[in-house]
Amino acid sequence: MRDRVKIIVNPVSGKGGALRRAEEVATALRALGCEVDLQQTTQGGDARRLAGESRGFSAVAATGGDGTVNEVLNGLPIDGAGGSPSLAMIPSGTANVLAKELRLPRKADQLAQLLRQGNEAVWDLGVDRASGRRFLLFASAGYDAHVVHLFHAVRTGPIRMWQYLYWGLKSILKYDVPKITVELDGQKMGDDVAWVLVSQVACYGGPLVFTAHARPGRGTFEVMIQRGRSRWDVAKIFWSAALAWLFGGSCKAPDVTFHAAKRITLTSSDGRTVPLQVDGDPGGQLPAELEIVPGAIRIAAP
Repeated sequence: MRDRVKIIVNPVSGKGGALRRAEEVATALRALGCEVDLQQTTQGGDARRLAGESRGFSAVAATGGDGTVNEVLNGLPIDGAGGSPSLAMIPSGTANVLAKELRLPRKADQLAQLLRQGNEAVWDLGVDRASGRRFLLFASAGYDAHVVHLFHAVRTGPIRMWQYLYWGLKSILKYDVPKITVELDGQKMGDDVAWVLVSQVACYGGPLVFTAHARPGRGTFEVMIQRGRSRWDVAKIFWSAALAWLFGGSCKAPDVTFHAAKRITLTSSDGRTVPLQVDGDPGGQLPAELEIVPGAIRIAAP
């Protein structure tokens, strides 16, 4: 049973509805006898800072999309001794991959009941050792990271799913395919890889499934490696991921392989700048050293 909850809300998320949702959940929690501290972000970095000030709370609930959750995750005190707050999500973003993976309820009173009751799932935590950044869902270098960086460089206001499609189609014609050196648990897999997706969830966001066998809590990532270097290769794998979402099964393409690994090292093979995306947001550039930390994070779940 949780008695103190901090709610951190990105008020522009979900077309501006995140703040209303946060206030509804806060009201319902208070009616259940829970102490609630509701804090709004005003700029990038606020959610991380506010999460860092959460010792003494039972849970910290990020209200927004997966990007807001990631920012809260990166500020959350994690001491490994069970005394740190658990992470929670009040979904109000665009993709809400974490909410779908956890099968979170949508109604405010149901979310309040979930937060109050104290049920938790133990997840593995992804960490980029090169930058120190944490992630829950996935990280990648390749075409999707290219699109994420382009879009976020010009975005204003709430994100809408069609904008990712727009920027994906717009950027494909001028996309300069990178050459990435990949090592999995110390074994070199190649130095001309075009796209690498490192994931612990099956759902990618939207109607796409790339890593169908990824599951949180397994102690390993599922790693997708694409070697095809043409724009047509990019289109084929997206088409296969859409079919996997529609009909089940796995994403399949002749130039794509899947692997289980605990530590993944990614570097640019030819010195060019290669962007990295983390949980759907810009995550800097390569090099990256992605490692899984088993059972490191507790998440409020049904």
